[in-house]
This record gives sequence, structure tokens and C-alpha cells, in this order.
Amino acid sequence: MGFENAATVFLDPLAMTFLDLDHWSEERREITIGCTMKSRIVFVSHCPRGETLEANANTMKKASKAKNGDDLRQEYDLSQLRGGVRGKYYRRATAGTNLVLIDPDLAGFFPDSEAVNRALRVLAEAAQAATPSKRRRVR
Repeated sequence: MGFENAATVFLDPLAMTFLDLDHWSEERREITIGCTMKSRIVFVSHCPRGETLEANANTMKKASKAKNGDDLRQEYDLSQLRGGVRGKYYRRATAGTNLVLIDPDLAGFFPDSEAVNRALRVLAEAAQAATPSKRRRVR
């Protein structure tokens, strides 16, 4: 699973976030379990940084292609997780964000948020260029 898809777990209002006390030695670590935008259940280990979600998502380590499997490491015992917070990052993740679901027939053209934003910027520029400005109108 790609990093960008895994980071969408923070957009899941039902995701559960727990303190990762087993890996807390040098920095605060958390575990978030939830559903991604592609409807896959994921387990994400991350280090919260500052007050913005973008920092949280960017601190998650990207898995190499060779290690990019679907198996949970043996060191994580989910039965030991206690005191989780449901939707801990949901409000931060959705603040100032317009979440849009792309129809399946268009999804192939827009593999990630960068592609969608690039297309929308082109469309916005074209719409702005096609709209006559108020100064140019002759009365």
C-alpha cells in the first residue's frame, strides 16, 4: 500500500488512535487503526508532531517496495491496546479540506490528489479566462 493512501486513515471519523507504549523509547508514538479512502483497513504507526495533521502524516515512514506487505509485525499485540481515541485526527484532517469521491469511470485519470488538483487548476484558469472581467464591459 502506498504512503499517500495509508495517510488517508486520518480522514476516517471512526479510526481508533492508541498510544504505542512498546515503541515510545525516544519519541511519542501512536498507532491509528482505521479505513483508508480506498476502503482498506490499515494499521499506521506514527509520531505526532506539532498541531497540524500534515506533519503527522509526513512523519510516517514510507515502506520500501520490498517490505510493502499486508502482514502486521509480530511485535504488535493488538490485544494489549488500551484507551484508544476514536477519530482523534478527523477534525484536523478535514479542516479546510473538501473531500470528494471520484466516480469509478474517472478514477483512472486521477490516481492521486496531485492529479486532481492539477486538473482543477487548469479548469479554474480556463474558467477565469473565459469570464469577462467587470472592467472590460462597455456600457
